[in-house]
Amino acid sequence: MNARNILILFLIMAAATQLLAQEDFSRELAAPGNLRFTWIHGSISAKANTDVRIQVHRYNEHTYILRQNPAIHWEAPFMYLLMGNQQALLLDAGATEEEEFFPLSDVIDGILQSWAHAHRVEIPDLIVMPLGSDQSQTAALDQFAERLETKIFAPGSEARANVIADQQLDLGGRALSVMPTPGLNDSAITIYDPWSDLLLTGNTFYPGRLVIRDFDAYRESLQRLVQLAQEEPISHIFGGRIEMTNRPGLDHRLRSNYRPGEHSLQLEPGLLETALQAVNLINGETDIRILDDFILMNGVGRGARDWGFPVYIPEEFATANTR
Repeated sequence: MNARNILILFLIMAAATQLLAQEDFSRELAAPGNLRFTWIHGSISAKANTDVRIQVHRYNEHTYILRQNPAIHWEAPFMYLLMGNQQALLLDAGATEEEEFFPLSDVIDGILQSWAHAHRVEIPDLIVMPLGSDQSQTAALDQFAERLETKIFAPGSEARANVIADQQLDLGGRALSVMPTPGLNDSAITIYDPWSDLLLTGNTFYPGRLVIRDFDAYRESLQRLVQLAQEEPISHIFGGRIEMTNRPGLDHRLRSNYRPGEHSLQLEPGLLETALQAVNLINGETDIRILDDFILMNGVGRGARDWGFPVYIPEEFATANTR
């Protein structure tokens, strides 16, 4: 075989490999995911904590969930990395700026390299897009400022505004629906992924203290999410934090670095209707509504409920093993 034929054969094999690597993101049923594990939950002594600074969980072959160690920052936010055939999308960028304490860009590089190697493709271009403008969602954006083949769609940027206006973001076969969901945060958006049937709500809806800053906007956002849940299948709702315990209606203390017995990250879609009903009952008045899976707070600051577990324990939950 001469050199020309060898080159042709090589090109054919390379093209075939690339074709095999293309994922078909259209499917009738949701891509399954794994939630059979436990999140790190900090420690009483943050300085003595030995857990990884960023916990990485492979939900499925093209979806990763990351959590910042509560011992590094008490918000302990979640981030999501979604892969398509051409691009990867990182949703939210954690609560800590310094790479020394929160090496988010290095961790993302490692995931992308491993994923690309496993699927026999080149490392995809990266989009970093916070789901809101909270400090717990944007702190480490600058870690990606000098990264090659990377776009940052920061809150307030034209690029992010264009995505919201288009109402979708295509990662290469994996087309995501994007909708604005302000109310707790003016810049908040929610992502729906039809391939996995995941609803990624960031700090708009999660098992924790939902502090309403614009009542009418939040009610409208919940109405849009309820309508979406009626029109599209949703396997899980994944938010940006966990502040509730696994005891109904009981939250962890504000700014706690130690959170044993946490509520699950995932929420069921029916809880959107529950939240909307509770918001309608609040009707714009100053109020705190304690529900099993989240707490709605309107007209008050986040510190209005800073006690939580283990400082404040309602009588019905006060048992001998709560500490």
